[in-house]
Amino acid sequence: MRFVIWSVAGGLLLAGTVFAVGWLLPPGREGRASVVIDAAPKRVLEVIQAVELQPQWRAGIATVTPTPDGWAEVTARGERITFVAEQADESQVRLRFSSDAGYAGTWEATLTPEGKGTRIAVVERVEVPSPFGRILGRIFFDPDAFAADYLAALKARSEGE
Repeated sequence: MRFVIWSVAGGLLLAGTVFAVGWLLPPGREGRASVVIDAAPKRVLEVIQAVELQPQWRAGIATVTPTPDGWAEVTARGERITFVAEQADESQVRLRFSSDAGYAGTWEATLTPEGKGTRIAVVERVEVPSPFGRILGRIFFDPDAFAADYLAALKARSEGE
């Protein structure tokens, strides 16, 4: 009987510690990346805005569906992320997003002509209110790598057609 009591107490202590660590982590995270794409800003913007084609060139995106305010992506894992464009022109794209996995944020891209191409720099800011989500996000998600992967796929698509 003592083993059961100590096991339950240990489990509660562990869960409380994990929650406390998660609570102490800042809710916000940021990922940054940039790349030069051998295409004009107009072409890069066209690829970004053709959201319904993203499952063809972005790994992990199963479907994209228009919504009244923007669009929704469903990932290969089944997560649904809704997007609303706040600005979209040949110099800047700014989006707001919200996931059914419990986080939300903004995505900003600055497009600058460079030589015969375009330098695109992205900043993705995410707010994770859940302490457990903050811990999981730090263990399983690298926002800089995610931004770099997106830009690599965007570069390939923008230069490939």
